This record gives sequence, structure tokens and C-alpha cells, in this order.
Amino acid sequence: MGYPPGGQQPPPPGYHQPPHHHRPQQPWTGAPPPPAPRGGRGPVRIVLGVLISLFGLLCTLAGAGVIAQAFSNSNQEIFNQRYAKNLWRNLPVETLFPPALGMRDPDRRREEQSGGGAWTRAAVSNETSCGKALAGLLAKEAKKRGCQTVLRATYVDGTGGTAATVALVVFPTDESGNDLDAILYEAQREERDYGVRTLPAKGVRWTDGARAGSGASSAGRLFVAVTSGPADGRRAGKLPPPWGNRESEQRIDRSPWGEMAEGLAKSTTAHLNDQIQKARP
Repeated sequence: MGYPPGGQQPPPPGYHQPPHHHRPQQPWTGAPPPPAPRGGRGPVRIVLGVLISLFGLLCTLAGAGVIAQAFSNSNQEIFNQRYAKNLWRNLPVETLFPPALGMRDPDRRREEQSGGGAWTRAAVSNETSCGKALAGLLAKEAKKRGCQTVLRATYVDGTGGTAATVALVVFPTDESGNDLDAILYEAQREERDYGVRTLPAKGVRWTDGARAGSGASSAGRLFVAVTSGPADGRRAGKLPPPWGNRESEQRIDRSPWGEMAEGLAKSTTAHLNDQIQKARP
């Protein structure tokens, strides 16, 4: 029929097909074209990347160290020296003079200690004057060394036959109470009115005339002085002849109460040192 092949419509009259531009074909070499050059900056970028990574790692480690130190500081307990030096002000009387006191067992760990129980607290004094709590040579020496106050409590032993008054003598420095224990020991040999004045308690006949022995110890600024004797009011060291012909025999009669007072002083000091340790890290 004269139509073009493939069913195509003939061009309209006056249409001129544009000329085709043919590019010369490149011969096939069988290999991809080489990559465009980067100007030689590859090694420099690698070095910079390594340096940046190392710097970031160092910053991370430093930050971790700061965090660890801060955590360690948050768990650290700082010893409060002012609190320990003013223990008698900072602790309630129930803690300074616990309801029960006794000798510590050296074969048992501290956390297993029961606090004794050989002595039971019977009274606590409201009077804190140095002059009214102490007597004789001990009172004179305490005043000379700057005694600030005296706290007292009376205890009774487990048998009910012995009473003791514990005095906490507060001095301005730790060294103020040095050698007062020796002075107290000498005073009880020469004086009848010496050492710690008794603090009366209900149920016992505990007076200055019943004092039979003394003991002492130290816990920092606190000098612990104890006097003990019969709780029924009788006077030790009044042995009739032939048992009490010499003064040495009278002192032997008083010696058991002196040993009790010494033991109670050490128990009180151990208790106070435990309270001081609680303020340490």
C-alpha cells in the first residue's frame, strides 16, 4: 500500500529530518577507566583520623577518672577532730554514761562486745562544777590545769555490794590530764577527803565517808577518775585489833575497792574511745 514499514505514519509535508551527528567509537580495551587522582591527600587524612581518635580516647579516660574519684570522695568519711575533742558536748548523757559498763574481753571482736553488764548505772549528776565534783589534791591540780567541767554518774556492781562514782574531767588539751592518775594514787594514801566526791543514788548508802579506793585513765581531753567503796555505808580500812594494828593492814583492806575502781575507769575509757572511733573514717 505504500506505507512505511512498522506501521509508522509518513512525515508531514515540508518536514526535514535533522542531520545525525555520529561520534567516533573508542576502541574497547577490556579494562575500566583509571580513577580520578585525589591530589595526594589520602595519607594526611588517615593520620588526622588516628590523632582525633586518640584524643577522644584520652578525653574519655580522663572523664572516667574524674567520675571514679568523685565517687570515691562521696564514700569517704572525714574524721571530725572538733567533734571528737568536744565529745562530752556532742554526745547525750545516755551515751557518755551507758546503762551498763563492764570489762572488755580481749579475745572477742569489738562488734561482739556486749558492753559488759558488771556495773549498772544508778544516778547521773546535774552538777558540773569542778570544785563540787572533786576534792583534795586532785581538785587543786585540776583547777591549776584549767578544768572546764566534771560530769559524774554512780554505778552499782552486780552483787549490789559495791558502789562507784565515775567522773569525766574535761580539760582544754589532751596533755592536761597527764600524771593525774599518779597524783590521785598518792592522795588516797595521805588524805581522807580526796579524789572524786560521791554522787548519792537510791537504794545505796553511798557517801564520801564510804570511799575506799580510786582509779583513773585518760581518753583525749577527758580524764576518767573513779572512786568506789561499800554500798552499805560502812567504812573500809577500819579493821579492829589485832587485824588492823598497822596502816599497811588498813590499806590492804581497802585495796579490793581500788582494783575495782581501776577496772571501771578502764572500761569507761574503752567505751569513750569507741565513741571517738566512730568519728574516724
